[in-house]
Amino acid sequence: MTLTDRISTSYDASNATFRLLRSYNWGPMLLNLGWFPFRGPLKLLNLPVDLAKTQAALVRHSAALLKIADGDAVLDVACGRGKSSLMIGQLYPGCEVVGVDLLPENIQVAATVFGNSANLKYEVGDAMDLRFAHGSFDKVHCLEAAFHFPDRRRFLREAHRVLRDGGRLVVVDFAWNGIEQRRFLDDERTRLVREIWQWDDLFAVDEYKTAAEEAGFAVESCIDWSGAVTSPLQSIFAVVSWLGQRNWGRRLVALSNPMLRGMPDSEWREIDASVEAHGFVRKHSKYIALVLRKPATGR
Repeated sequence: MTLTDRISTSYDASNATFRLLRSYNWGPMLLNLGWFPFRGPLKLLNLPVDLAKTQAALVRHSAALLKIADGDAVLDVACGRGKSSLMIGQLYPGCEVVGVDLLPENIQVAATVFGNSANLKYEVGDAMDLRFAHGSFDKVHCLEAAFHFPDRRRFLREAHRVLRDGGRLVVVDFAWNGIEQRRFLDDERTRLVREIWQWDDLFAVDEYKTAAEEAGFAVESCIDWSGAVTSPLQSIFAVVSWLGQRNWGRRLVALSNPMLRGMPDSEWREIDASVEAHGFVRKHSKYIALVLRKPATGR
């Protein structure tokens, strides 16, 4: 299976996890996990939150780290179906945005739905082989996509190349807490999560920083967003899964979300295994926002 096939099938509702997400208004134009308003002891208050709104909120938080100014040229790498690029262009109307994605079908959807925006265009493109000249962009954005990349070091080098001196790259991604966490890569729970989301391995947090520096970047910050993203979402679906294992709970879930009325026993069991597996991986990983700057020396 090619990389494009693997990425495509990781979002096509071919498994119960994505069918459940879709039933709660997750996607289809944005494919990130979402930024939740309540966290810590209050995170279960996120249960009635519209997932589409949390996904848009995550784009806003990620784009804000770019510090976009009027006249900036912005590259949105792995833009999916294009809404993140559209949002950047609308939030910062003085900039010019190019959204690139590996999947031609994603770019076709993006161009069809959002393609008439004056400061926005879309192209098919490979994050590890960006077809732009050196120094083409002031800002590069990559939101929750790099975990798919087979060579993140190469992507970082490419991002550095297409940035102008003083430019900024923001990568929002999953990372192991430490190198030692990689020992869990072939645990059956990790394998299930890898199969659902189609990834082979993650960087550890320190590996990400080191790879960025080796590519020529200065690391401005590395922010742990787990408390606003993965932890609340995990809690929501742990509750839904717990209810789904009980007949009375299924009736309660179906009252609040009729789209789940016909979910069979086999899918509820699949959801339960998925929630457990994601909880296991979450204990050993972080959801980070890495803010990188290309030094003005252009080294």
